[in-house]
Amino acid sequence: MVLPLPVLAFQHVQRKRPTVGRCCPPRSAQHLVFAAKGDQSSINPSISKNTVKKQRSTKKAANKNRRATLKGNGGALKTASSANASEKKRKARIKTPSRKSKKKSATTIANKKKNEHTSSTYYIQFSRVFQRHVVYKTKTDTATHTANDQVMQSFLFLDDATTAYPKARIVAPRDVPFPPPLCTIDWTLMSSSSSASAGVAAGYNKVEEECETTIAGMGLFGLCELEYDVANNHVHNTNGKYPVDTSTTTTIDGGNGDNQKQQHQHDVQSNEALRTLLRLVSSSSSSVIPRHFFRLDHRRFALGGHTPESITINHARVVSLLSCAHDNGSSSIGLAMSSSDVKFVLSNFPQLCLYDTLELETFIRFLLAPLPPSMIPSVTLVADTGVGGEKVDWPRLASEGYGVNLTLEQATKAMRLMPELMAFYYEDSRKPSVGYMYTQLQQQILPELCEEVKMQLGQFLEGADFSDTLTLGYLYGNLGISWKKLRLLLSAFPLWTTNNLDPAWEILQRGPVRSSLKRHSLDYLRQRLQIRPSDVYKMMKTHTRLSTYDAATNILPTLDKLQRNLGLRNSELRQLILRMPSVIGMGTSEKEGGKLSAFDQRLDFFQNEAGMSMKEVKEAVLKQPSLIQYGVASSLRPKLDFFLEELGIPLEHIGRIIHTTPAVMGLSLADTLRPKVASIMKLCALHPYEVGMMVVVSPPTLFHSQKGKIEPALKYLASALSLNEPRELGELVLKAPRLLRQGLETSLMKKIELIADALPLVTMEDSKRVAADILRHNPVLFDTSNAVITERIDRCVSAGKDVEQYLIPSQKGRKKLFEYPASEMGDPVLVSCIPTFDSSLVKIYPDAAAASKELGLKLVDITTACKHGFPLDGYYFSSLMYPGVMKPKTVGLGSSTVSNRANKTKAKTVSISMFCSGGIYPSDSVEATRGQSTTGGFAIQITSEGTDETRLLFQMSNAANKCFGIRVPLGRERSGDKLLTVFPLVNASRNRCDLFACASALRVLEALLSMTYNDVHLFCDIKVHTDSTYVWKIVRDQERLLSLGSCYTSQEMLSRLGVTDGSSFNIDILHPLARSFSRLNGQKEPPQSKNHRPFYNSRVKFCSSFDGKLQPSEIKTLKELGKSAAMWQFNRERSFIPK
Repeated sequence: MVLPLPVLAFQHVQRKRPTVGRCCPPRSAQHLVFAAKGDQSSINPSISKNTVKKQRSTKKAANKNRRATLKGNGGALKTASSANASEKKRKARIKTPSRKSKKKSATTIANKKKNEHTSSTYYIQFSRVFQRHVVYKTKTDTATHTANDQVMQSFLFLDDATTAYPKARIVAPRDVPFPPPLCTIDWTLMSSSSSASAGVAAGYNKVEEECETTIAGMGLFGLCELEYDVANNHVHNTNGKYPVDTSTTTTIDGGNGDNQKQQHQHDVQSNEALRTLLRLVSSSSSSVIPRHFFRLDHRRFALGGHTPESITINHARVVSLLSCAHDNGSSSIGLAMSSSDVKFVLSNFPQLCLYDTLELETFIRFLLAPLPPSMIPSVTLVADTGVGGEKVDWPRLASEGYGVNLTLEQATKAMRLMPELMAFYYEDSRKPSVGYMYTQLQQQILPELCEEVKMQLGQFLEGADFSDTLTLGYLYGNLGISWKKLRLLLSAFPLWTTNNLDPAWEILQRGPVRSSLKRHSLDYLRQRLQIRPSDVYKMMKTHTRLSTYDAATNILPTLDKLQRNLGLRNSELRQLILRMPSVIGMGTSEKEGGKLSAFDQRLDFFQNEAGMSMKEVKEAVLKQPSLIQYGVASSLRPKLDFFLEELGIPLEHIGRIIHTTPAVMGLSLADTLRPKVASIMKLCALHPYEVGMMVVVSPPTLFHSQKGKIEPALKYLASALSLNEPRELGELVLKAPRLLRQGLETSLMKKIELIADALPLVTMEDSKRVAADILRHNPVLFDTSNAVITERIDRCVSAGKDVEQYLIPSQKGRKKLFEYPASEMGDPVLVSCIPTFDSSLVKIYPDAAAASKELGLKLVDITTACKHGFPLDGYYFSSLMYPGVMKPKTVGLGSSTVSNRANKTKAKTVSISMFCSGGIYPSDSVEATRGQSTTGGFAIQITSEGTDETRLLFQMSNAANKCFGIRVPLGRERSGDKLLTVFPLVNASRNRCDLFACASALRVLEALLSMTYNDVHLFCDIKVHTDSTYVWKIVRDQERLLSLGSCYTSQEMLSRLGVTDGSSFNIDILHPLARSFSRLNGQKEPPQSKNHRPFYNSRVKFCSSFDGKLQPSEIKTLKELGKSAAMWQFNRERSFIPK
């Protein structure tokens, strides 16, 4: 066998071929046997014409089968024997693309003419230049594709292209003229008992080959499923490339001598092609200094069908493109490199000789072509901001003669400095080391310029290698390429940026991570999901274990399983992974003993226990990706039992609840779901089964904030509609359960105002009273939008009708989904671990008898415990229908000295209320990649009684200046009662900002008391309010908070909490908050504390903002101020505002 010859800067690394491996099932169950199309009899004389004809028909039927199954649920490919039946089904399912699908797949340069998408003249081919799947229309009646075919449209993902053009042929890329070797292997005949490793045959591992030969955006497609047209490909015969013999099917038994002989021939020919390339690109000139080593093995040559003759021809064409530099009027195009520059480029980047020269010409033409007209708004948006590059149809722009308008000198010098900018493969795109670039560029790239590059192109360079920053700095600073053109280039060419393999400090401090990231895995993620280095970086910040996953053994099988079982499109898979990268680490392979994997167990639960269809499961997972990560026994099944047993919801309605509001399945039963239900039961005098009927009609009710939305809405309705009894409010809510989803000010209050304004009464008070009476009798109006009510009222007034009579409810009404007889709804019982019943609810029973039966307690004992409130067997019981039950007990601060200090000293009491709210920017959303960089801010509003408020606010502002390094300008809000500042810690999130706002309020209070309010005859009664449910759950148990405040170190606090990882508690914020709370309540300091002392003239209590003096509109304003502070810091960090 001829051995490869390494020379100069070329390092030939032959791919390792493992002899032992584990079973890797194929991505589809089809018999993968393909042959190159064309005159096979001339290529292999042993094949008869009938055999060739049979192979062609089998190939055609397999392609039809593939499209049919892809349009369904993405299942495994069917065998060729069932092609006719599958084709009939597929034809019945094919429909004209809907308006929604057309809008989704539309690009900037849309095809405005009507296309016959079902015409056989369309074909789809992958463009390596733009990394997109391009739809072409042949200009002749034949199926032959040429370089002059019309570009119709391009797509990031292949399945989007096949949906828009269902009958278009799918042709292999130009530089892959023959099926790869793995296509000749029959993977359906694998046997686990075979002596050879399953999934490995003739030196090829199925899964490894799938990763190495993948094409960006193909999804479940493989190279074996593409059409390979030997006779019609322009390079096959003229360049002397040989076809891979796929006429025989080999198995994995390792005993096929003919296959081993054929593989030996391929190795010999690919190595000969490699030696030819080395001879052509090597240079004896001492001026050609190698920059770095690169990886090429004979797989690249075999995959492209290269021979010594084809390499020689392609080399000559590449040299011509790099040096021809014809005038603009010429039909050909190229760069203006000198012969020495060409030698330098090819000796350091010989991969160019393996690329298709037509695609290389397209790349150069796009560099030199004029800019698109300004009438295309999305291109202008990309040039100005760098946003929206994926929505621009770059191949079509290029086909219409547009580009980025570089000068010939700029393009030539750029490619001479960095030949990797011409890379069409991810493995070729990595640039030289930073040390080499600094040496070559010397002092041409200043640090100030690098900072400017990061500021202007930050969205492209986050998570990218620093060599990309240096390259772009050179293009801007030395070649004069504008920022707008660089944004266009980075958007059009994804391979211009590469992943940084050195994990940044943001990743290192978040969890376990490799010291050097796996480039192959990151590149595969980028290709499979069509994402940028910034997206990979965000995913790594969210799930650091992603750095340890291997592409072939972890990432590819998991993504395939998710996409196939859930029936996800490529774009939906991308959305799922970007929102929840940790699903890649989820177990998807079957365990020993035939036990289902974790993923299969959850799918089995949703389908067989919750009664959901696979379509409903898919849509629910896309809404809430973490749904497939919740434990079945620990989270999902207990919530199912809660819906069935405690709320009495029939099983047939459970699937709708999960499908509509999947986030409910992630809420805590004891601390969130049951307290919400208990609150509605108390305020509305409803049985839990009646609350269950509400939830079935309006599932999002359980997801809304108890303190922020549900309780304020119910209290307002009881007051505004003059509902004196809780049961009256309950009857109203049962008639219109969706009203709890309406905004208090924007909907509930607004509807009363709209109806009152339309009534012909003298005073507004009478109008609102009548409007309230109308809504009390017809509460369904609360579910109607403001626009619809306004339109109905205007129509009524213009017709001269009475508004009050016009809004009378219809007698027909809506049919109830289900209803329980009153006889089945007794006096419900709550069971809790604490006497306040606002958290730690163990269960809700329909009556005392059910509780007695399940807990094994006497009925009379439970009834007595409900009446008197004493614990029974470690639990507290409460009956909601009993008068006077569920009275919250006052939680003391653990010391009589603390609670009675003001009375003993007869001091003057000053009441101070501080309302805290945090915010982040940019806000998290379903469309945004999880892990994006955010900034935080918070706002504090101060009110007081018993003192000069103006003087207090001035002193509070001085105290805040000592505590906060950066104060945000208030603008028009200069009343002095508000403090705005930024979140100074790492990992800004809404919960962390809200918690830090409360901790900062306590710091300001300590500074204030230390400076001015240290008089023992002045007692400060302080209430700190929070609008965050997360914070309220942490601080509402103030005895526990005092206990935590006695811990001098955070490690001691973690031990008391019984955890080792403090990230879930945000211990870096909670510890100083608890310590300040302890000091402000006069608790003795730990012996280790030397610099702090307790305050004996103050008392602090945490409350909910919705229980304070602020109106809902004021709380909303405070939230907006907190977010504005975060936005101010975000812009400040990016130098959009002066520092």
